[in-house]
Amino acid sequence: MGNIKRGFSFLEILIVISILFILASLSLPLYFSAIEEAKRNTQHSNIQLIIKEIEIFNLKYGRYPYLNEMQNLLSKFSEYPTCPYNNQQYTFTSNITNFRNAFKNNNFKNAHIIFYTYGEKTYTIFYYPPKFYIGNKETKKFHYPWCWTLPSSQNQVFFKTRDEAIEKGYAPCGNCLP
Repeated sequence: MGNIKRGFSFLEILIVISILFILASLSLPLYFSAIEEAKRNTQHSNIQLIIKEIEIFNLKYGRYPYLNEMQNLLSKFSEYPTCPYNNQQYTFTSNITNFRNAFKNNNFKNAHIIFYTYGEKTYTIFYYPPKFYIGNKETKKFHYPWCWTLPSSQNQVFFKTRDEAIEKGYAPCGNCLP
């Protein structure tokens, strides 16, 4: 009787490991991209809920809620909405400088902070991450929507993501550091 070979050779194992590595390297970026998109969509949905509550408050009381009333407004939910980036409850600020500084360099640890200001007939909300970035056609810089150095409307171009702006040759603004 001849020798019967059992098991796999080193070369066969190496080929299988190589194929698994290639599959992982192709699928992991897609997985992480899907996770990021889910967080972004959850954040946007949470903000839409907050906006609806602000509008209901306005219809009920004939004015927009004061800053100190915003936390109570959210406590009406059966489950208090939390930020998908850091699992913290949303907090509100009306200080735009503090809000801008909290998000320099894509700082997700502060993603639960919402800028809220109101007037007699209108209100403004900014949150992170933004649903878009604004580029300056002349300087080739891109900004957060709340940056104080935004270009005039005829020089604006919009990007859905930070990566898209960089791919198109735009550099981050030196003031808001998106």
